[in-house]
Amino acid sequence: MHRCPRWSLITKVLQPLGTDDLCDAADHLRARRNAEEGELAVLKALGPLGPSLHESELSIPMRDGYQNKARITRPSSPSDVECPLVICFHGGGFIAGTIYNVAPYARGIAKLFNAVVVAPTYRLAPEHPFPQGINDAWDAVHWVAANASMLCSGSPGGFILSGGSAGANFVCVLAELAKTAKLEPALTGIWSCMPVLFTEDEESRHTIPQKYKHLWFSHEQVVSTPVINNETARKLCQYYNPDLKSALWSPFNANFPFQGLPPTFIQVCGKDVIRDDGLIYEKMLSDNGTKTRLNVYPGLPHCFWAFIPQYRVSKEFMVDVALGFAWLLRKRVDPAEAANAMIFPEPT
Repeated sequence: MHRCPRWSLITKVLQPLGTDDLCDAADHLRARRNAEEGELAVLKALGPLGPSLHESELSIPMRDGYQNKARITRPSSPSDVECPLVICFHGGGFIAGTIYNVAPYARGIAKLFNAVVVAPTYRLAPEHPFPQGINDAWDAVHWVAANASMLCSGSPGGFILSGGSAGANFVCVLAELAKTAKLEPALTGIWSCMPVLFTEDEESRHTIPQKYKHLWFSHEQVVSTPVINNETARKLCQYYNPDLKSALWSPFNANFPFQGLPPTFIQVCGKDVIRDDGLIYEKMLSDNGTKTRLNVYPGLPHCFWAFIPQYRVSKEFMVDVALGFAWLLRKRVDPAEAANAMIFPEPT
């Protein structure tokens, strides 16, 4: 079997994680509490904001009158330079996650690119199964778009939709919805990190285009992983309970998908049961004329940087996020500057 040149290092890196799934979702309330505690610990480890940034919280109204929280990270002083507007949806397997989940990315992106980053929440499964989460996310996108000039003190210098894991699922779906609805301002870029787009169900497998079916085997290949194994992935899907034929679950169910989309930055982990979802998504986009940028992290599990932030490969991942945003925004960023701004701290 072919091994990545860094396989011995990767094996050493993964050793402290053990063999049990660190994202065990058998008890969704316990998993939610654990995730929230972890996010608050990371926020504490990040430390106070420097003088160049400001954070605030507000509520975004949903279509049914419910108010979802959102956290905004922005430059402290208004600038004459147009600022990019970024929406970042947290992950958490559709059952967990808070407004603090994306703080490490939000702070770094705001600092590096003079951006305003909005991190909305959405109602969580199983109390609020599909399509509540994606509907909330779409309502949040509408609200941010409608308030873009207020959030950016003028015209935004780019409008990017971003998210990881469950949030990346939303991003892929929302990109199609925004295109169909002719959202204004129009999206100028997408960051989809570890998107989940298919399940093991035959109904879902049928949505994979025939020419790409041979590329979808990570569920069978990745039988042992310390972060979200097949059993956990199944449980999370049961909690969310999506309609596998709906365009609100996967862009592969949309009408005329993958055409006319903005440049898309995708990151995928090699030792991840949903690895091939992202790889096929990137292939489908590029084959339909969308500009794509793809980073793959061989041998590493889902969201590895959050569990082993002290390792070099995790720091490299965070720099890659900055470089990907620079690509989306058509800007240059020094990797050393990115490393100083994009920090996922080790909780104490």
